Amino acid sequence: MTIRTTYFGGLNSSFEPGDEDDVFGVVRYPREFVDRITDRNIPAVAPPEDLLNAYKAVEEAADENGEPNPAAIAWDSVDYERRYLQSLEQPGPQTVISELADRARERDIWLVCWEKDARWCHRRLLANAVVAQLEDIEVVHHPDPSTIPVDTGDDEPDDDPDATLADFAEAGGA
Repeated sequence: MTIRTTYFGGLNSSFEPGDEDDVFGVVRYPREFVDRITDRNIPAVAPPEDLLNAYKAVEEAADENGEPNPAAIAWDSVDYERRYLQSLEQPGPQTVISELADRARERDIWLVCWEKDARWCHRRLLANAVVAQLEDIEVVHHPDPSTIPVDTGDDEPDDDPDATLADFAEAGGA
């Protein structure tokens, strides 16, 4: 079995769950269409409201300042990973993680939210928390984060516009 993650914009257009797969939205503020394209939304494992608000505020400011990767700046600035993982330790999210693990033993599950790039998204952390309770289950992100171009903000003419995170890491960047 596999735990897959993606964003709403990619679901059913670029990445399509199988008929037997369970598809779960994991967002705090779902829009009306979320109920149509998922089996259920689970806000208990969405980012806490204060963390989400802090992230969005920093991301907006970084974007307004013309920063090349506002999501990465926001992620680091608000200590997103540590704070989100801490929220998952609460009893409600722990119950959901156990239920997701039980489902993943039987079929593929999809965790879906708004963010396209799993590097700056809580669903990557949630998928890892579910997999930690399982054996022989893999996580697959759609799109694969290592294939998403990284904007370093350096507009040198010799920069490769198609560079990916994997290329950046191999060059000693991450």
